[in-house]
Amino acid sequence: MAASTTGPATGTNTSLSAGGHEPALAISGLHFRYGDRGFELKVPSFTLARGEEMLLVGRSGCGKSTLLQLIAGLVDPTSGVVKVAGQDMHALKGAARDRFRGRSVGMVFQTFNLLQGFSARENVLVALLMSDTPKGEWNARAEALLASLGIERVDAPAEELSVGQQQRVAVARALACRPALVLADEPTASLDPENAANAVHVLREACRAQGAALLVVSHDPSLEAHFARRERLDAVAATASASATTTTTATTTTTATTTTTAGATSIHEGADAR
Repeated sequence: MAASTTGPATGTNTSLSAGGHEPALAISGLHFRYGDRGFELKVPSFTLARGEEMLLVGRSGCGKSTLLQLIAGLVDPTSGVVKVAGQDMHALKGAARDRFRGRSVGMVFQTFNLLQGFSARENVLVALLMSDTPKGEWNARAEALLASLGIERVDAPAEELSVGQQQRVAVARALACRPALVLADEPTASLDPENAANAVHVLREACRAQGAALLVVSHDPSLEAHFARRERLDAVAATASASATTTTTATTTTTATTTTTAGATSIHEGADAR
């Protein structure tokens, strides 16, 4: 069993939200089996408090992306419960789940998944389609988020921005609806070490400013220095596959924090495990 490690304090947001006493994320008895591939993922128990930051490290192909997809409700588990801000994600079906995900879960992907041909502003505005924010306030919300992340060319097409700028637009989009939880899947994989460190800083600071909990998954151990709470996937979950079986079970520690959150955005990604 791998123990959770801690580093220097990261200044986690601890403000209370109205009725926001439920953790940002709570998993219990989660079991996922992927058909013919024989891949299995089991998470006995896992909690991420409101406003908390965490890095989950694991080798490529160990199920990190699958776990995020289960949390976001993009794929259904074989059994178990995933609650985001107190709502059982998989108890919701169809459009109801999509609406809840859009408002409560922000996602930042390895390749950003920005809409090509759309400006930075428009990429954020699309996310706001799922929000409770009045339509008349969408433009101001998008501009404020982009400005806070250093994006000045808000009307430039996404493909004309640098990689670093595209990553910031992706962060702005993920936070547009004021989510309870932001999931980041290998957010620095396409960046060099210097830009990767800056990108993690930007992501963490933006989530703090918006009161969102942050769960980052990565195979890069160099990111560990940036997080007070970091664990290996095999300390949180048990995985198994037809070709190679590893079964490591563990419990995860929790850090009690609370913060103001609601809403969010996600762009659907395929359900294959990495």
